[in-house]
Amino acid sequence: MSRRVVWSIAVFAVFAFATLIVFFWIRDGSLQEAGASMDSLLHRTGNEIADTTTDAVDSTGAAIDRATDGDDRT
Repeated sequence: MSRRVVWSIAVFAVFAFATLIVFFWIRDGSLQEAGASMDSLLHRTGNEIADTTTDAVDSTGAAIDRATDGDDRT
């Protein structure tokens, strides 16, 4: 990966974070509340991603089990 791509990703990440914190700061009225709102949002998002990933892994495992159970109908 070239240096330019890495810098572009870093600048985008900093800009996105700054935009989010300013949005939450304006919405919630203080930086402390903005930080708490961002923590809550990231916590919920992380849980949703973990749940979805768990469901996908379980479904994949079930499909593999059905495909390898020796039954010719599957």
